Amino acid sequence: MVVRVKVQVKRGDSIIETSAVANSGYETEAPEIHLPQALARRLGFEISEARGARYRVVGGFTSTYVLGEILVRLITEDRQTDWVKAKAVSVPDEYEVLLSDKLLDALNIEIVRAGEGLWRFHGEPIDRIRKSTKPQLWIT
Repeated sequence: MVVRVKVQVKRGDSIIETSAVANSGYETEAPEIHLPQALARRLGFEISEARGARYRVVGGFTSTYVLGEILVRLITEDRQTDWVKAKAVSVPDEYEVLLSDKLLDALNIEIVRAGEGLWRFHGEPIDRIRKSTKPQLWIT
């Protein structure tokens, strides 16, 4: 299992709620979020107009589309974070939302036990453990 959290992503007047993988191995210089192409289109991004970039990943490189800036916030049953600006990118054939290491920090996410899908907000009591949400795939 991985840690998945519920987020809202906002671009203009569009706000969409989805699950996202808390991917500490997705290393970036600033907060960044991977949006599957189906979700990116629902937010009004034109993939065909996006600038391409090459990203280093485990085992090599991948091509990605740089979409632009969006707002992201983490939501739970008892609280939500402030909106955080993040660079949105999209990799073809990747169907889950992924949060970068710097975006995890900005949203105050602490991974407690990755293999069990457990996490908490930074600063919460050590015995306050939260469980992952279910995966949400954005295929079409």
